[in-house]
Amino acid sequence: TNKVIATIAVGSKPRGVVYDSSNGYVYVTNSGSNNVSVINVSTNKVIATIAVGSYPQGVAYDPSNGYVYVTNWNSHNVSIINGATNKVIDSITVGILPEGVAYDSSNGYVYVTNWNSHNVSIINGATNKVIANIAVGSKPWGVAYDSSNGCVYVANSGSNNVSVINGSTNKVIGNIAVGSGPWGVAYDPSNGYVYVTNWNSHNVSIINGSTNKVIATIAVGSYPQGVAYDSSNGYVYVANFNSNNVSVINGSTNKVIANIAVGSNPVGVAYDPSNGYVYV
Repeated sequence: TNKVIATIAVGSKPRGVVYDSSNGYVYVTNSGSNNVSVINVSTNKVIATIAVGSYPQGVAYDPSNGYVYVTNWNSHNVSIINGATNKVIDSITVGILPEGVAYDSSNGYVYVTNWNSHNVSIINGATNKVIANIAVGSKPWGVAYDSSNGCVYVANSGSNNVSVINGSTNKVIGNIAVGSGPWGVAYDPSNGYVYVTNWNSHNVSIINGSTNKVIATIAVGSYPQGVAYDSSNGYVYVANFNSNNVSVINGSTNKVIANIAVGSNPVGVAYDPSNGYVYV
């Protein structure tokens, strides 16, 4: 229906959000509270609040070990939450001002963008150790894994481009020019495209993963940030920070088909396949 059906109180300044398929919970990073809210999607109630590092930002789920990875901006580390117990089991030092985080199912690695180190830390999910740091563009922010080509896409907000990392070699194989201030990144497996939100351009760049070329640019709301793909309807949801809404893009036509009013300054967005809901 693309209608808001509930609003759930969490912590201060919520930013990142991810769905954990092993337990059916949604994890929300609260950057102003230095914690993570855990939502039971069966009831849409907060069932736990987990203290993490300072100013948590990005969050990603690793299905191979059942852990949730949280980047702590001011602590320069990543907190690891065991989804079975909702306890922090480790903290991993990464680069300076870590922001985005994504899991690569082809190699079992977790990729963390370090905004002020201008690189990406790679964590081996089997050992939870940093095994490499890859130089990318300036001020990397969002990151996403493309299962069709095995590449990891990193939005460089200071370079106005996207670095493409080959997950087999962990080498940068290309840089793709996009809009101004690229922020969020999401992969759509239904069409093989990568969607990049451009903060300063107020639009979304679409990259064809087969060619690594920008094939379209779609105007959305003001200062778009988070972006997520919904496999139930083939739509891409974009959180527009200054418009206080979410733009819905039809992945078949790459046209905006709706704008949904939400709360003030939406940032993160995630899809929950267990109930077909999108959390902002």
